[in-house]
Parts: sequence; C-alpha cells; structure tokens
Amino acid sequence: MGLFNFNRKKEQSSQPEGADRPMLERSMAPQPIDADAIQSDVPVLGIDAIYAFLQADYETKGYNDALTNPDESYKADNIKLFQYDLQILIQRSFMYYDDKIKEIDFHIGSRTRAGLIDLVEELKIKRNLVIEHIEKVKQLQHDTASNTGMSERITLSYQRGFMRGLAAITQTKVMNITL
Repeated sequence: MGLFNFNRKKEQSSQPEGADRPMLERSMAPQPIDADAIQSDVPVLGIDAIYAFLQADYETKGYNDALTNPDESYKADNIKLFQYDLQILIQRSFMYYDDKIKEIDFHIGSRTRAGLIDLVEELKIKRNLVIEHIEKVKQLQHDTASNTGMSERITLSYQRGFMRGLAAITQTKVMNITL
C-alpha cells in the first residue's frame, strides 16, 4: 500500500500550488469597451452600456431606413424608439448600480467586523465610484428627458443619415445619377 500512496503524492505534486483555487481579479479600473459591444453577447452594464448605446452608428441606420421607407413619420417613430430604448437602458443602469451598492455595503459591514481595514477602505473607494456613476446616469436621464446633451446625438445622427438617404433616392431615381 505504501507504494501506491507514493505514486499518488507524485501525481498531486505535479500541479502547481494553488492551481485548484480560482484567481480573483483585483482590478478596479473600468475596462474599455467596444461601441458595438452593446449588441454583442457580452453583457455591458451601467454607464458603459449607456455610452455604448449613445456611440452606436445611427447615421447609417437612418440612411438605410430612408432607403427602405422614406416616410417622415417612420423617421419620427424610429427616433422615439431610440429615446425609449435609452430610457430603458438608464433604468436598467439604476437597478444595476442599486444592486452594486447593496453588495458593496454588505461587504463593507462584513469586512469591518472581520477587521480588514485596508479592504474596507478599498470597498469605500469602489462605493464612491459607483455613486459617481449614478450621478452621471442621473445627468443622462435629465438630458434624455429634455433631448439635450449627449442624448441629442442619437437624433442628430439619425436625421443626418435619413436626409442622406432621401438625397440618394432623389439622385438615383429623379436625376438619374448612379452612385
């Protein structure tokens, strides 16, 4: 039996120490996201999701929509839909940050009782960062309600693309210009 135990120890020792334990990422800096990430399978949450939505290519969408349906009411309906989608995203961001605050508060309380002062200070910094993000989301919510600021970008970009699409239709059908 001793021989078998000796072989087992060799097999176990061939793995590096701690290989069976998961690694925790300690980076608190936000990771850069792709503007199209909002439409991919990777979930983007909070302020990053709002920025990704605001940076999407609405001009091309407006151009293609004009070629498909050059009706002014269609344009107005799509702009309204974009605004509603942005409002939904803002509400989801508030929910995400509320959950994040609750989670951080739990960890602050738990780690304070455990006497982990440095970790508690890091958590407080993280909590303040989340509160700053909430304030930015509130500002975007206000801008969206009044259709000013960054949220106005959606409307302007879509309208520009829609007008380019209408011009393209006129040039190809009426003026017989090949694009």
